[in-house]
Amino acid sequence: MTLIPSAPLRPDVLEPLNISYPPAYERAKALAASLTDEQVADLAARSEFPEDLWEFVTDAGLLRLGIDERWGGEPGGIVEKMQVAEILSQRIGVLSWVWGITTCFAGPILQSLGSEDLKALILPKLVEGKARFAFGVSEPAGGSDLFGALTTSYADGQLNGVKRWCTASLTADYLIILARDTKAEGGGTAGLTLCVVDRRADGMTFERIPTPSFASAIGTYQVEFDNVPVMEAWQGPEVKEALRHVLIEERLLIPGIVIGAATGALERSLAYAKTRNAFGNPVDSYQGLQHQVADAVMDLETSRHYSYEMAQRWARGDDVEIGCDVAKSRSTTAAQRVADVAVQMMGGIGFTGWGGVEHIWRDLRAFQLAPITEELVRNRVARYMGMSRR
Repeated sequence: MTLIPSAPLRPDVLEPLNISYPPAYERAKALAASLTDEQVADLAARSEFPEDLWEFVTDAGLLRLGIDERWGGEPGGIVEKMQVAEILSQRIGVLSWVWGITTCFAGPILQSLGSEDLKALILPKLVEGKARFAFGVSEPAGGSDLFGALTTSYADGQLNGVKRWCTASLTADYLIILARDTKAEGGGTAGLTLCVVDRRADGMTFERIPTPSFASAIGTYQVEFDNVPVMEAWQGPEVKEALRHVLIEERLLIPGIVIGAATGALERSLAYAKTRNAFGNPVDSYQGLQHQVADAVMDLETSRHYSYEMAQRWARGDDVEIGCDVAKSRSTTAAQRVADVAVQMMGGIGFTGWGGVEHIWRDLRAFQLAPITEELVRNRVARYMGMSRR
């Protein structure tokens, strides 16, 4: 059997957003439209880093977004990045994270903390796709408890410890790693240090983590550091602010990715349901199914507009620490529901590679765990409402 055909790209879920679209969005849209169903199916089935996808993203100039023009970049903040993520994810699903790692973490951190020499060394190569990054913050002892479980240490220009969930680290050129200075007293955020290391340096051991999610194609790893030399280390209040910045923007970029992926899955399933007959009628004509689609789409629409509103507020300089958590939570929950409906509407074929939606349904589940669990989001909202801690 051949693949179920995909549907044309959809600019909006229901109502349009009241925002303009940057040139990078049009390039991302053109890239997404150019990929065939066979190419996307092949990408989704990979078990190694998609070099060709990286080249597509590079050739489209998407790595330039948000990088200073003096390094070859172009203007773009979190709203523009969300727009690119959404349209790209409609076609390739969560694999757009290949691009997201660089645009969400590496570019902002290097530009805010890096020395002029390091920027000159790396940023021109980054926008040309010749420098890849991985970001490591989580450790085996804890994921959501980011600072409480932090044991990776920095001392005398060297890094020691273990990081888990370092996505794309084996194929990266550089890693940005969160550690704690051994001279610091106390836990929490004391002694926080961000370190840049060359992936080819001695002292690193990579163990691939088996996972059925999108990270299967990109590759996610547990990385051990044994006296690994550090290219540059950053400490002080600027590190806390840089971390806060990228963690907020990560929670805003994710809605763009998951909403786009869910929209693409649903459009494909809807197109199939129009041509598939059951009991003498098109599948999409049954009211029970129509109500499932409508409920799921209304949730997705609501989360989309809320998420972009939070991104616009953040771009204006407003505090959205709780708002970004809500955006991430509501969008991932809504996207998972939409993908579930998309699979269900296709019937058995939706649960196979032929349907073209199964991998999206599977991949979206990971975002209810990362980068912040749904339980922790609820804890944070409850604290924000003034409820007591245990």
